[in-house]
Amino acid sequence: MATKDLLTLICTIIAAAAVLAGAIRGDGQREQRLQQVETQVRQLEQREDRRQDLLNAIDVRTARIEATLQMMTRGAGK
Repeated sequence: MATKDLLTLICTIIAAAAVLAGAIRGDGQREQRLQQVETQVRQLEQREDRRQDLLNAIDVRTARIEATLQMMTRGAGK
């Protein structure tokens, strides 16, 4: 094999290895980003659950206050 052919073969192998390494590295970065997004979504869902619980508690308390006010205003009209 001529030196030129050997050099071409080596360059081809190195280029293929570089492409493969880049693909593997890129896939790892995508996997890491996917995990970050999943964590963020989980945190947002938990925050929404806490917010909804708070709103439900406020609704219950408001209903009790309204009922008390209705009872007080009916009693005052007599």
